[in-house]
Amino acid sequence: MKQLISRLFAVAGSMLLVANAASASGNLEKAAQMLDQQSRAGRGEFITYLTGAAAAYRWAGGAKDIGEARSIYCPPSDAKLDGRGYAKIALQEYQRKKGEYASVQDYPLNVLALALMHGLQEKFPCRAEEQAPAEKVQ
Repeated sequence: MKQLISRLFAVAGSMLLVANAASASGNLEKAAQMLDQQSRAGRGEFITYLTGAAAAYRWAGGAKDIGEARSIYCPPSDAKLDGRGYAKIALQEYQRKKGEYASVQDYPLNVLALALMHGLQEKFPCRAEEQAPAEKVQ
C-alpha cells in the first residue's frame, strides 16, 4: 500500500512539474504540441492528466447521492475511450477554438482539460432524459 501511495505521489508530482514548466513559459501551443506527441506514443503525463480529468467529469455527473447530478457528457455504452481518444478530442477542440482558449489565464494543462470537457460535450451530448435530476433514495 505504501508503494502505491508513493507511486501516486510521484506521478502527481511529475505532472505538477510539467504543468509548472509549461506555465512558466506561458506557451499553450507548446503544451498542445507535447500532448499531440504523447497522443501518438499513447502514453505520457499529459495523457494521464486528461484521462483523469475525463474520469472526474464522468464521476461528477454520476454523484446521484446529492440528488442533482447531471452528466457532463454522455458517450454511448459501446464507446471505447482511452488516453489517445481523449487527447484527440482535446486537441481538436483546442484547434477549433484556439483564439478563445489562448485568452484563458491558467496552466496550459488546465486549459487543455477545459478543451477536453467542451470537446466531450460536443462529441457526446446528453439527451433530455439523461439530464433529468437523479431521484433521491429514501
